[in-house]
Amino acid sequence: MTTKTPKQLLAERFGTRHDLVKAIVPLIGADDAEKKKLLGTTNAKLLRIHEVASLVNKQFGGKAGLIDAIAKLQFQGGKPNAGWREKMSGFTVKRLFDKHRQLGGQASQG
Repeated sequence: MTTKTPKQLLAERFGTRHDLVKAIVPLIGADDAEKKKLLGTTNAKLLRIHEVASLVNKQFGGKAGLIDAIAKLQFQGGKPNAGWREKMSGFTVKRLFDKHRQLGGQASQG
């Protein structure tokens, strides 16, 4: 059995790159500039971004919920200092998810 290429997986699950980007944009709250960057991204990265963003939405309710979960793990009482939340909101969903995992969060990648 051969492994499917990212292009084959993308075509099988979403049809076209544009359809995949359309599915990613609402998950990560991307604007037009980010959408253009996504269109230039490789198929493998797009598939990974969709996978992580879907998992984050399912487990945490979105990026804001993930930031709250990180704050609970990183700070006593879950209350970050001023500016921390703003800094975290500038990070990508994938980077925040990795940070949550590194802090000992029990998020499964299933």
